[in-house]
Amino acid sequence: MVGIIWTYVFLYASLFFTSTIWNFNYLSLIDWEIISAYWNQGGSIKEATDYGLFLTLILLIPFWILGWRFFYHRDFIALILAPINWYNQKQIKKYGQNASRIVIKNMGSTGKKINPEEVIEAKLKDFKSNMEHQEKNSDILREKLKEKFDKKN
Repeated sequence: MVGIIWTYVFLYASLFFTSTIWNFNYLSLIDWEIISAYWNQGGSIKEATDYGLFLTLILLIPFWILGWRFFYHRDFIALILAPINWYNQKQIKKYGQNASRIVIKNMGSTGKKINPEEVIEAKLKDFKSNMEHQEKNSDILREKLKEKFDKKN
């Protein structure tokens, strides 16, 4: 997409440039035939404008490639959104300078701040109480099993 758009813009700009300065359309076969006839009849490059046209014709392809490469690496979303960003900045400058500043406080939670050490200690207490409860349950199960074995013997 970049190549198509860049090629169109480049062709339009370069044709405008060459036709305005030298009255030469490099896409026209008739203009190339005129230069060919001039060259074949012993014409030579004499003036600075002749050198300028010759140099321009040689540099068209490198400029086209460099331009394509340059625009390929650009952020076109930012370029497309530039007018919107410009308008937003203008509105901010227009209305934002004299406006009173609004400060919102206490946006955090209303609860008490939690200390990580307290959280760890609470989890350890829960774990210890769980372990004690498990030990009590295992002791009760052992006693019941012992009673059953004693009754059978």
